[in-house]
Amino acid sequence: MKTRVAAALLVCLVSLVTRTARADGEFARSGAYIGVGASRSLNLVEDFLADDPVLKHIDASDNWGVNARAGYRLTSWFALEAEYEWLDDFNVRFGGIDLGTIGAQSATANLKLIGPFGRFQPYFLLGAGAIWVSVHDRFGAIDVTSPAFAGRVGIGMDVFLTQSFYLNVGAEGLLSPAKVSLNTGSLDASAHGVGAVNIQAGLGWRF
Repeated sequence: MKTRVAAALLVCLVSLVTRTARADGEFARSGAYIGVGASRSLNLVEDFLADDPVLKHIDASDNWGVNARAGYRLTSWFALEAEYEWLDDFNVRFGGIDLGTIGAQSATANLKLIGPFGRFQPYFLLGAGAIWVSVHDRFGAIDVTSPAFAGRVGIGMDVFLTQSFYLNVGAEGLLSPAKVSLNTGSLDASAHGVGAVNIQAGLGWRF
């Protein structure tokens, strides 16, 4: 009797493990996907300019934006995607004076490495592309190279609610060597580098 009970329990356990493995495989299957989300941007402009005797006095606010992506999962652990991100204008001040705003858009092609661990799938991504910066300056004092090369690096987690629908959370750094210049009349100071750390949250759909 005990042998039969043990055998029955073993069969149930094997069946459960098999079904779980099959479900996990479905969460990690290859195919196309799309996603949209919100971005909270923590600017790095001030950090890039901190060593400049003039530009270190620039203050730039943090702001919100949106992001969208479309990609294709080639294997359970690797995907290629295109990502677009728009950030609302940053307010820029210099020595307490309101200079205007700077807005940014970026587009990159990303390589995405995924941990195919069932419903919870962490990832790491690297991307390269371009950033477009728009300056609305009351005094004509700010100039930023646009367009310019941009690199992207990020980590995050996709949480699958179903085999197709998932939630996404992550953090991405967007960095560019774009030249920032401030014309103060008698002095033209400049430095290289702009960027932001963007906290993202959104929804995705895998076909």
